[in-house]
Amino acid sequence: MREVKRVWVVHSPGREEAREVAERARRALERAGVSAEVLTEASFTKGVPDLVVTVGGDGTFLRTAAAVYPQEIPILPALLGGVGFLSACRAEELEAALSEILAGKGRVERRARLLGQGPGFSATALNEFALVGTAQNRFVELRVRVGEEEVGQFGGDGLVVATPTGSTAYALAAGGPILWPTLPTILLVPLCPHRLGLRPAVVPETLPVEVETLRPAVVLADGEPVGALSPGGKILLRRAPKDTLLVRLPQTPLLFSRLREKLGWP
Repeated sequence: MREVKRVWVVHSPGREEAREVAERARRALERAGVSAEVLTEASFTKGVPDLVVTVGGDGTFLRTAAAVYPQEIPILPALLGGVGFLSACRAEELEAALSEILAGKGRVERRARLLGQGPGFSATALNEFALVGTAQNRFVELRVRVGEEEVGQFGGDGLVVATPTGSTAYALAAGGPILWPTLPTILLVPLCPHRLGLRPAVVPETLPVEVETLRPAVVLADGEPVGALSPGGKILLRRAPKDTLLVRLPQTPLLFSRLREKLGWP
């Protein structure tokens, strides 16, 4: 990692415990001679930090990563409760983790993001894009293309288009496979398709994925609504030009250790 001189500590709003953890981290950083600021959301009105720390769950981290994009700033996610599959340490370990980072023991992992562009919207996601039905009509019918080839047309609850990082999130809950997080791939997982033979597919990240909806649909990026598609509307999904940088520590569990810890694998 590069030298750390300025840090943002972003905590989930409305949680007093998260604010207290963030303030303790700020004081520890300032004692070490590092400029630190506590925020409830990332904002670039005052320049660019060398490191961003998030205190909360994966939601806090994902929202911060989206706000930081397209800046490639290392982010250290500290977990306060919840599953925290993307976290590097627990909140009570944060001050020790920061000492390790300042001592040069942190490492950075690049994680691919997806860029989704449709009529009137453009967004990125670290985990996934999901196309689902509206509140009025949950059923959607989709036509999917990968590169120059049509995958097919199907109806159901929707489709998850995920990164390898996102393969352990919504895509996993929907029956998708677990992918090594740095694989150069995109994962397609149909949601409750009305064709029982339709299964998840893994495609190269070099090929664009185009999804056309034949019924009204809502587009979610990492769980946040970012756009809507009318019948005949299309979204184009591809690897985003910039990555999210995750900070890892020597003790941060690797993939299968994390699966055993977080998902109860034997």
